[in-house]
Amino acid sequence: MANYDTVKSGIAGLLNALGYLESSQSVDFKNASANEYGNRYILKCLTGENQNNTIIDRFDDAQEWQVMIAFARSEQNDILSLDALHRAKDAIIKSLDKPANWESFVKIMKYEKWEVIETPNYFVLDIILQILDLYIHG
Repeated sequence: MANYDTVKSGIAGLLNALGYLESSQSVDFKNASANEYGNRYILKCLTGENQNNTIIDRFDDAQEWQVMIAFARSEQNDILSLDALHRAKDAIIKSLDKPANWESFVKIMKYEKWEVIETPNYFVLDIILQILDLYIHG
């Protein structure tokens, strides 16, 4: 059905529709400028696993993808930042988990878990997605 570029573009399109742009960083926000907080995402494919060996010309690849968005923090605005993070989380999860939004580029995409990671300068919203992608041998 798809491949890495198709899956990444599909997820990125959903995030872009919510007003987010891809970060200049590819691993974490340690070297990102503060103007990326709250409006940029890092998208990574973490793992994949073959889900069947019975069909000769195709296989399902169970993939784990990570979406991370940083939100600025300071003593004056931690509560506001956390509120913004949770509002963003709600909207992102609803968009990413809605079948009509992903069925054109993957077999299944479902939100698995989210976490808030605290650093001294920012919070990170970390969302894990489970994706089932179909590969057909050509």
